Amino acid sequence: MTTVSTRPTTGMVLHQVLAHSALNFLLNDGGTIEADNPASIVVTTGGPRRRLTETERLRQSRVALRRIRSNLRTFRLVVDPAWSTSLRAELAWYSECLGELRDPYVLRDMLLLNGPLLLDEGDLEPILDIVSQSISGAHTRVAEARGGDRHARLVEQMNLLWDSPQFTDKAEKPAVELMPTLLHRSWRDVRGAGRTAKKEPTDQNLHKLRIRSKGLRYGCETVALVAGDPARRTTRATKTLQGKLGDLHDTCVSVEWLEALAEDHPELARSTEGLLVVQRATAAVTRRGWKKDLKEIERRWHKWQG
Repeated sequence: MTTVSTRPTTGMVLHQVLAHSALNFLLNDGGTIEADNPASIVVTTGGPRRRLTETERLRQSRVALRRIRSNLRTFRLVVDPAWSTSLRAELAWYSECLGELRDPYVLRDMLLLNGPLLLDEGDLEPILDIVSQSISGAHTRVAEARGGDRHARLVEQMNLLWDSPQFTDKAEKPAVELMPTLLHRSWRDVRGAGRTAKKEPTDQNLHKLRIRSKGLRYGCETVALVAGDPARRTTRATKTLQGKLGDLHDTCVSVEWLEALAEDHPELARSTEGLLVVQRATAAVTRRGWKKDLKEIERRWHKWQG
């Protein structure tokens, strides 16, 4: 994403970010963009483009949805509240739909990585078959969502984000003056979630901290277009914590899934034992160091914002 011109308004900066994410979504969400015409999917070097694999297109679609939701929340004083609230609800709905498809892909990747090291092919195959069935079912549900009126209306809103988002009068204020101050709520959210996680470092509390750090990250990425290096350094710090806690979340999901699999299919209980040992050990290792990463966010934030 290129840096915007000198003294841009808040609306100019936010429009650029929303349009970038909307285009990324439109290019990668299933068949939204016709792929038989290469000219329709090539944008600019470094800009949004249609990815080659379904897994990567799914990831890009979900990232675009998260960025839009996060920016609408962080900079909510700049956008029409009724329009923004409605759009965020629709983004959350479709993000949840795509999440149902992502999770079994993550499980499949874990099984393909660890399974051959721990299980014979005959023991691994029935587990992979169950995951494949989950992927197939999730594909069906996503296809139904994409074919419905609700998704069509969401695509219309994405086009609106590209053309003319609904801003308030505050959008005319200089971005370098207003946008950093609008990050303070996101910072307080991270600080509060961090305090809770320090007192009770449960997987649920760490997941909440991950969500809050993600919101701060996307906000800092946007503000970095006008605030420069201090915002970028804070972005990198939040990205580090978010990535680590994201890995932890995926590992915990795999543990819960394997435990449920053993309970629902007793004949597979023995096969899951070794996988559970590895995933629990991975979760234990991934939990280490998050306090240090959180402290780095705090250091970067205070050095920038005071």
